[in-house]
Amino acid sequence: MTEPETSRPLERHRAALQDPPIEYRPELRWWLAEGLHTDRTLRFEIDAAHRLGFGGMEFLAMDEQAIDHARYGWGSEEWVHDSQIVVEETTARGMSVSFTSGTNWSNANLPTIDPDHPAAARELNVVTEDVRAGTGRTGALPRIVLDEERAESLLPGHRVPPRTQEFVAAVAAPVVSDGGDGAAPVLDADAVLDLTSRVVDGTLDWSPDAGDDRAWRLFVFWSHGTGQTASPSVGVNYTVNYLDRAGVDAVIDYWRSTVLTPELRALIARNPRAQMYMDSLELTTWGDGGLFWGASVAREFRERRGYDIAPWLPFLTRSVLLMASATTYRNQPTEAQRPTVEKVRHDYVETLTDLYIENMLRPFAAFLHENGILLRSEISYGLPFELTRPGPEVDGIETESLEFGSQIDAYRLLAGPAHLFGKQYSSETGATTRNHMLDHRFYDQIIATQLAAGITKTVLHGWASTAGAEGATEWPGHEGMWPAFSERFDLRQPASEFYPQWNAALGRVQYLLRQGRPRIDVGILRTDHFVDNMSGMYFLDPDGRRIPDEVAYGTMWMRNRENHWWQDLGMQDAGWSYEFFDGSLLLRDDVAFADGLVQPDGPGYQALIVYQEALNPDVARLLLDQARAGLRVLIVNGARELKLLLTGEHILNARATSRTPGLDGRDTELAETMAALHAQPTVAEIDDPAETVSALRGLGVVGRAEFVAENRFVLGSLREDGDLLHVYLYHFLYETGEDTVVEVALPGAGTPYRVDPWSGAVAEHRGVRLDGDRTVVSVALAPGEIALLTVDRSQTPAGSRPAQRETVQRLEGWSIAVESWDAGPDELIVEDRGLGYETREVRPTTAVTTLPVDGSGLRPWTELPGVGPEVSGVAEYRAEFELERAAEPGERLLLDLGSTAGGLGVASVNGGEARGFDTSRPVVDITDMARTGRNTVTVRVASSLNNRLIARGYYDRIPDMGLLLLGREGGHQTQVRPHGLLGPVTVVRER
Repeated sequence: MTEPETSRPLERHRAALQDPPIEYRPELRWWLAEGLHTDRTLRFEIDAAHRLGFGGMEFLAMDEQAIDHARYGWGSEEWVHDSQIVVEETTARGMSVSFTSGTNWSNANLPTIDPDHPAAARELNVVTEDVRAGTGRTGALPRIVLDEERAESLLPGHRVPPRTQEFVAAVAAPVVSDGGDGAAPVLDADAVLDLTSRVVDGTLDWSPDAGDDRAWRLFVFWSHGTGQTASPSVGVNYTVNYLDRAGVDAVIDYWRSTVLTPELRALIARNPRAQMYMDSLELTTWGDGGLFWGASVAREFRERRGYDIAPWLPFLTRSVLLMASATTYRNQPTEAQRPTVEKVRHDYVETLTDLYIENMLRPFAAFLHENGILLRSEISYGLPFELTRPGPEVDGIETESLEFGSQIDAYRLLAGPAHLFGKQYSSETGATTRNHMLDHRFYDQIIATQLAAGITKTVLHGWASTAGAEGATEWPGHEGMWPAFSERFDLRQPASEFYPQWNAALGRVQYLLRQGRPRIDVGILRTDHFVDNMSGMYFLDPDGRRIPDEVAYGTMWMRNRENHWWQDLGMQDAGWSYEFFDGSLLLRDDVAFADGLVQPDGPGYQALIVYQEALNPDVARLLLDQARAGLRVLIVNGARELKLLLTGEHILNARATSRTPGLDGRDTELAETMAALHAQPTVAEIDDPAETVSALRGLGVVGRAEFVAENRFVLGSLREDGDLLHVYLYHFLYETGEDTVVEVALPGAGTPYRVDPWSGAVAEHRGVRLDGDRTVVSVALAPGEIALLTVDRSQTPAGSRPAQRETVQRLEGWSIAVESWDAGPDELIVEDRGLGYETREVRPTTAVTTLPVDGSGLRPWTELPGVGPEVSGVAEYRAEFELERAAEPGERLLLDLGSTAGGLGVASVNGGEARGFDTSRPVVDITDMARTGRNTVTVRVASSLNNRLIARGYYDRIPDMGLLLLGREGGHQTQVRPHGLLGPVTVVRER
């Protein structure tokens, strides 16, 4: 097809759209079998990933069965050797390489410490006594039984009991109510006594005042190591402290002395995209206190918050299921005292966030930068840290599809700091509790959702070599990330044949969406120390039955038009973009205000929304100052947001900005500032979130890529690149929606071009009109489909009607050959590096049997004669069609495949280029391949391995990770799925 002449600004992107550079292509999380893999396997896997079009490898050691961990675990000579090969081979191919850090990965932890070491993770534990007047108590304080048996944590790793404990505080409080029926005891916060100074040599003699007939409870607080470990490693690797500087200093010392060998440093220096990836913070405590602690916490709390933490410790003790979002406080105050205690709880977690930033992230990032390594991090979540404040401290901010259930509102939570400070925003993508079960379209929808939120770097979760330990590896291959957890995007997949086209398509989208700057209409101030990152792991119906991941992702929450955090959908349906961040980030020197915009050279928020009940008084003063200078602020009362999906808890913010978050005594000051703010003409207040759009319009806000009419099916994102506007649109109701046409109004007059992600072709878009000083583009989208457009504002549009389509022919009489995949013979790989032993790997191979089906209509493989429900693999379809005339100038010929059952594939005509397609709307442009007369169509479509693995009994012995994470038992359930080209297949002429 001959492409129209494009303007100069768009021309500079043409080469990258034809062949997207490697840095824009999706990357991989690679689960290595510790240091077991042979050099041959490592080089083979990296070469394969590169050949399939992936842009980088993020690697980590996963526990492998049936091998010697002392020989192959993290920290061993084999692991160091393998790490160097990974860095060498990726660098040689221009791929990025990422080391992996995080609580559950050994290289975040140290074999040089033990639970009692100053650098080890610590917790504040508690033991209690009941005391009454008259009897009192005397003698030694009760201590923690450090080796007491308790229920195992749901997080990986085991606990090694510490040997020592340090006394921190003794606090007594009257018991108002002892709870019952699962309720927490209620204590009188106003009568708490700090008895710490009366403790002498570990003993305390104390009695309530004579005549005080209340029941008192004595809380004795001890600090000790958590004893949390990570495996696999050569020795026991202990989790370091993320709050005290000793923790990161010990990590830095170990990396300098042991990990970063001269050879590895030299290799890293050659790779401009070497990174350290910090995974989610899966730290855990063991005791009844449940508090993360360190030697500096009490002192830092006093200096930062202005009062002592000790008297409040009974109200901070907590229990937690898996992640901080599931925090339950063990003691509560009276209802009248609750506001004060909530402020103290805020001050504690705010202090923890401060220490995480200052004592972990900053020094760790500085050390990495000294060694040519960037820091990419899943900041905060998993622990009681504020979610967005650490954003400026890292080079890249990462989220993940697993813990947030691929929800657009969850991705918006971290989009704020990423865009506000110009950070690369990426996501670990594809981790679900389904393995080999789902069609490729499911994962395409996760990626499409992330792109709509401003994520422009996909890191697929993940890749594993098919080769693994002898005696522990069977077809389809070494699992790496456990057989019940996460998809594999490696050579075991039938769809891997088409990964080059898929990766190139994603590379083109990610390339264009990294150009220029993001333009976000509205910033929402939101503080959250306990963000619900378990929302993506709760799949139970009201009767406790397991909901399949694909059903939850496809039909619930956002797909049922229910967002978690900003629940009113008015801005979304208007096409307005918005995202969240903690208001204190606005106080930073690197945040600018001008012309009524926030960070005008970045996201350029046109307005800020304040809706939570607590607001930092310094932020309120900033809002007042900027509102006087033209910043638009909307105060929203009555907004409801998710607290914890697991328990169905939500927070209703009845009156916005009604208090300060901490115990700072500044509530009156805040009220005075807010009164002055309300008086500004650029400020509005509403009592119903449903009035948000109309209130913002009343303040003069106009969406930069707003919909001409409300559209409940489409999400979008916008990048401004000089005269160019790059527009991404996505029909997100991929299971529950219907075809839609959306009209998008963009600032300025320009000519729109449609970019085909699958070919890189750029063609003038049909369906454009001018509306005053705006360009209105009309786009038709099927459920799950994406569209990528660029509007060139250096060219004045002529205006045109939407494209008209005519079906030329429907293809029938298909010749089908299904290539059925099953286990083949194992290949033994033996390596002798001259160290006195052999390393042995088994690589299962795949046997492919071709099952021909002649002259058939298009039906699922389960219904094709000679194929049936046990088959997985790739099918090739051939048919012919007659064309009266080829495409004339201004026309396109399209091959519409109808449906491929969500399978990835390619299509070609007359032996031309094999082109991929959107799995939600599989249409291929064949203008340059089709000719007058007879034409031959070839379509290849892949399936998942689901049906073959069911037939082999693969799932019979695999537990359901989704249930295990909730502390329940159950097997991995799936069902036979339809695969193949389902059609109808038609040739369409577009004018």
